[in-house]
Amino acid sequence: MAGVTGALLDPHRRPRPLPDGEPLTAEDHRRLIGVLEAVDRAVDLSEFRERLVLALQSWFGFVGVAVLHGDTLAEAIREGCGVQGGYTPEFMADYTERWAEVDPLRNALVPDLLRARGVIRLSEVPGSDAFRAEFLRPNGITDKAAMLVDGGTAGVLCVGMAVAESPSVPERDVALLHALRRHLAPLAGEQLARDRERRAATATWQLTPREWEVADLAARGLTNRQIAERLFIGVDTVKKHLSRVLAETACTSRTQLAVRFAAA
Repeated sequence: MAGVTGALLDPHRRPRPLPDGEPLTAEDHRRLIGVLEAVDRAVDLSEFRERLVLALQSWFGFVGVAVLHGDTLAEAIREGCGVQGGYTPEFMADYTERWAEVDPLRNALVPDLLRARGVIRLSEVPGSDAFRAEFLRPNGITDKAAMLVDGGTAGVLCVGMAVAESPSVPERDVALLHALRRHLAPLAGEQLARDRERRAATATWQLTPREWEVADLAARGLTNRQIAERLFIGVDTVKKHLSRVLAETACTSRTQLAVRFAAA
């Protein structure tokens, strides 16, 4: 029709070209979205961590994943609560008994490295050669990565991931983890804050962070062995924590504990 000029100021607009040397492909971005879609529907911190473990295994192919959390990065690394997936009970028992105290990722230098870089490889941590050669490689692990997810005032997540088929964590994976941590930060902060509020609502229960973790999983119906494997602690330690939890919460059974936790 005469006088119609169209609705678009620039009908020939084209997408912005990617920068030269862009390390991430469309497939990589789908992996990023896949992880975010997996965790953004989590109802609480426990489910968020579980979903993150499974998503990193599924979308990245990491053979083992651990997700730790704490008020500070140093606390998360050294004393933080968390869950793991992909490791055998035998491997975790050996780690706890002989290697945990010499794990390079628990080195006092690591918090500064992670805060500066966001993502690091185990192979980049000073003094890691013996740990990799004598413990990880005989167990089929060639390298690990650690990722900081900063939840602001609510706390932090420290995520450890292991690879088995490449000499080190691939450069593309490192680049994608840098992008992932930025997108995970607000989601993690929300879950950490919600978990803190939940624990504050039951402040009369004088539970340590680890006892709270054991209580939460027991209330969800996990067995002592399942809890031990999830939290990478011994079954006897689970029993000790659970006895303390039942006494502190005045519960006589796991069923009663589940009811009390649901109410909280």
